[in-house]
Amino acid sequence: MKLNIKELLKYGWYVALFASCISCTDVLNEDNPNAKPKKDYFTSLTESDKVLTATYSALLNHYNLNIMEEAWRSDLGFPSISSGRPALSSNGEPWYFKTYTNSQKEVNKKWEALYIGAFRANQLIEGLEGPLGDMKDNEKWIIQMAQARLLRGIFHFWAYQTFNNGRVIIRDKVPVELKEFNIPVSSKEDVRAFILSDFEYAYENLPATWGSSAADELSAGRLNKAIATMFLANLYFLEAPASVDGDGIEPDYEKALTFYQEIINNYNYQLVGDPEMMFTRAGEFNKEAIFEIIYDDNLRPELDKFDEQSPSNRMARYCAPGTKAGQRAMTPTAWLAYKYKTEQIDPLDTRNKATIIDFDTEEEVEVIRDISLRASASVAMVNDLYTNYYRSGITPVVATFGKYEFSYFKKYTNHDIVTSEANLPKGAWYSGKNITIHRLSEVYLNVAECYLQKGDVAMALKYINDVRAKWGLVLLGSSVQGHHSDRTYDEQVYSVDAVMEHLMFTEKPLELAVEGHAIRWIDLRRWGKIKEAFLRAGSEVYHTIQFQCIDPDTGNKVKRNRADLQMGSDPTNKSIDIIDCVDAYYNYIPEVHDYYPLPLEEIISNPNLGQ
Repeated sequence: MKLNIKELLKYGWYVALFASCISCTDVLNEDNPNAKPKKDYFTSLTESDKVLTATYSALLNHYNLNIMEEAWRSDLGFPSISSGRPALSSNGEPWYFKTYTNSQKEVNKKWEALYIGAFRANQLIEGLEGPLGDMKDNEKWIIQMAQARLLRGIFHFWAYQTFNNGRVIIRDKVPVELKEFNIPVSSKEDVRAFILSDFEYAYENLPATWGSSAADELSAGRLNKAIATMFLANLYFLEAPASVDGDGIEPDYEKALTFYQEIINNYNYQLVGDPEMMFTRAGEFNKEAIFEIIYDDNLRPELDKFDEQSPSNRMARYCAPGTKAGQRAMTPTAWLAYKYKTEQIDPLDTRNKATIIDFDTEEEVEVIRDISLRASASVAMVNDLYTNYYRSGITPVVATFGKYEFSYFKKYTNHDIVTSEANLPKGAWYSGKNITIHRLSEVYLNVAECYLQKGDVAMALKYINDVRAKWGLVLLGSSVQGHHSDRTYDEQVYSVDAVMEHLMFTEKPLELAVEGHAIRWIDLRRWGKIKEAFLRAGSEVYHTIQFQCIDPDTGNKVKRNRADLQMGSDPTNKSIDIIDCVDAYYNYIPEVHDYYPLPLEEIISNPNLGQ
């Protein structure tokens, strides 16, 4: 998706957004005395479009996704702190140890954020149906309605996937009287049906692309049919089978597969395996991107970093190394980093050839990369000699790795455009990097799982290998039966269970780590593998050793901190044992932790909520 804030500013919508939107739940039914009366926004489709822009802006709220908390909650993220491992941040402990409750700030803030988004969508829907109802046959009206319904569906879908086993409040109109605010949660089936109706309307009425042929050529980059198709596919795909979730709704893999194949075949998306075009500023809106939330670090400098209407985000600060420019609050768990480090690299892919200086001979030698392209794009590691990280030169020379901090997530940092997050226009807290919600690789891996549900190993491997091939990795299965004749295969025979195992604990977490809306947690939950994931992570012991190399710019031998991750305990006793997720394994209770509880603030304020 290309919901480009720069375009919104160009056409005046972004200014109108902050002058007109109503963002506090205490005044949902009041007019803003500093803005035009609400009724004035439904005198024309041009005015109602400003309300649509306000609805889009609700996506900017960090609490919609809780990216950092979801990383800590799953088996992917460690809540580090400035002093480094083994210390944990106080904010991360409840999520990492699974001791959070319904009073947790992030639980309550997410609920609020999602329903503010739903409220704004309902404002527009009622305005279109009421004052502008006589324009229902107008193409602009239909497309505005389709965007509003898809946005309302998305906010409800994220609530459905997060809270109370899917039993959440359906907000289908703007509340006016107190009794309309205080309504109960609905059944999981009713919530799902409501979301499905919104997604289907959007699917039927949104344009495939926004261009000169669209009804409003100024709207280029807004929600489109491909995004609606993605959400429809995921609605059918991401259900937990009744055997896993007693209150579950059976997934419909056939319907999901149909929609996923439509995305692959109809919308001109392409897999992108260039580290310089994935998770970088240059790679925003690349050919693989389906849905991105757009941020900009030049706009609205007067807004505080914790203002959820700010067009910049805080994620780079949370992920970056250092203390002034980064907090390294969300770092990869040991098992994940080690998986990245040890991915099998295809020697037949010329992208995997590199020239380095040998530490012993101090001469240039051509080698096969020992860090995969996928790892280089996704995480920073001390032994990645091939990828710049914040400055020119090699990673070990310039990255401030902690003594036991062996890796940093790169998907949200600005390592490709600045020498430090502190050098961003408004400083380290204000990143303009987009946040990816869905991209084509997710589609391919979900398609592979759909084929596994049909028992079709060959087709599942085909889609997994397409993703692996884009990164120059060794492919799975037989070269005789494979679809990539110029690549290396592992020549192993795979069963359905073996491919599923690989998908769950290698391919999908490495490809999609800390992306989107709680992808890892939702996957583990629907697979019934949350406790097993914690057991796997907690059963693996790692340590770090000192890394040595030669800086090609200076020719000097370099010895870095003990940040080179190794498996097992350190036989020299110079490093601590690094073990993740042990407490999570013992503290995890499916009935308590599979979903967020209903927020305490909603329980207190809504006597009719029910459970």
